Amino acid sequence: MHSNGIDYDDERDVIFLSVNVYSEIWVIDHSTTMLESTSHSGGNYNKGGDLLYRFGNPLAYGNTIGQVLFDHNHFPNLIENGVLGKGNMLVYMNGISTERSIVYELDIPQNFNLLPNIDNEPSVVWSFTDENLYNRIISGAVRLKNGNTLICEGDYGYWEVTPEKEVVWKYNGFGNEFWRGYNYDLDSPELSHYNLTD
Repeated sequence: MHSNGIDYDDERDVIFLSVNVYSEIWVIDHSTTMLESTSHSGGNYNKGGDLLYRFGNPLAYGNTIGQVLFDHNHFPNLIENGVLGKGNMLVYMNGISTERSIVYELDIPQNFNLLPNIDNEPSVVWSFTDENLYNRIISGAVRLKNGNTLICEGDYGYWEVTPEKEVVWKYNGFGNEFWRGYNYDLDSPELSHYNLTD
């Protein structure tokens, strides 16, 4: 499966799990007990350990309706409060077969339905790709407070892209690998012991 990323939605009490080999994100009920998770009932959604929802590659579960979005994926992360796109999800799609990566912003449905022979996929709100954006492994993207998106291209470095898809800046790491990147303000508590100034 090569699960390579996870995020938690505390409002819905669910876990989003990136499953790279299946080119999907799986949604799991976090509220189940250990015993319930071995069954098909229990938890807030009364599905026990069954998947509540899955998306990115409907062919992985035999559904021929719905667009295949992912060709290997990394770092599903929900956009936080106070940031453009709050509640949507960013996913880095590696694009191994085309050798071109895409960052997707997806509108995750409020109700998790997996029905046969219908399009169960989330809506694409925004996406970004470029002929020079490609890494077959690792990588990710986060939304910045200014509304731009910080993209970590694992074997290159970083891109900052506006909602209009303009590249603001790029950083070349010259052969280093970057698992993923995060953004912190100078006054973020995570940086307090570094005594950073403007």
